[in-house]
Amino acid sequence: MKKKNIVRIIIIALFVIGIAAALMQYKREQTALEQPEVGEEPETVVLSADENPFGVEIKKINENYDLTRDYYKNYDDTGLEEFKITGIFTDEREYIVELRESGYCKYAWLDEEEQVVYIEMTQKQKEEWIDRAIDEIDEELNSLESEELYKFTVEDDYTVIKLDIDQSALIDEVGEALIVLIYDSELYQIFNGNEKWSIHIMVNDMETQKEMMNIQFPKEKFRLSPDMWEKVKTNE
Repeated sequence: MKKKNIVRIIIIALFVIGIAAALMQYKREQTALEQPEVGEEPETVVLSADENPFGVEIKKINENYDLTRDYYKNYDDTGLEEFKITGIFTDEREYIVELRESGYCKYAWLDEEEQVVYIEMTQKQKEEWIDRAIDEIDEELNSLESEELYKFTVEDDYTVIKLDIDQSALIDEVGEALIVLIYDSELYQIFNGNEKWSIHIMVNDMETQKEMMNIQFPKEKFRLSPDMWEKVKTNE
């Protein structure tokens, strides 16, 4: 191969590498622009997995972690929709941390005065979250199809949840499934514009089909317990 051809190949290769490097740098800069500048992390690593003889990373909770909107240093809600999440089934701190790390929304923060979590996101993020809520409800119902001791039914508009349950069913297990269905139904309603969301929960004894619970949540609270069957016996 002639020396001139070798030089030409080297120049072309360097040119291609230069373009690739420039594209990678541009992508990194765009990603950095999309991510909001934030405050301190929720946890601090005090001992890495490499440093720990047991190979486990040890963290401590950062007491200065900001749950409020001030966490975002370059907060800009232009083009975003805001939603108030009034029904959560976990610690507020844990919930907000998970939301911020999930990428499901642009902002998630606690209004300390109202003690309510707010979510802000784009139209695309909202549509994706609605689809995700529907999928999670379907997956939960499908996973429970083989259950013989309890059966859930969710109405198409996600405002009604029915439960037929046998007295020998594991209450805690049923309760966990119910919380998943309630939470995703809540989000479906809120993201579709119903800020004053409500879910009609009906619980019947599987054997007799007698009603044990009939409430509007969250206006009325619920508690699944063996005491529900006392109501059935009383009405016999």
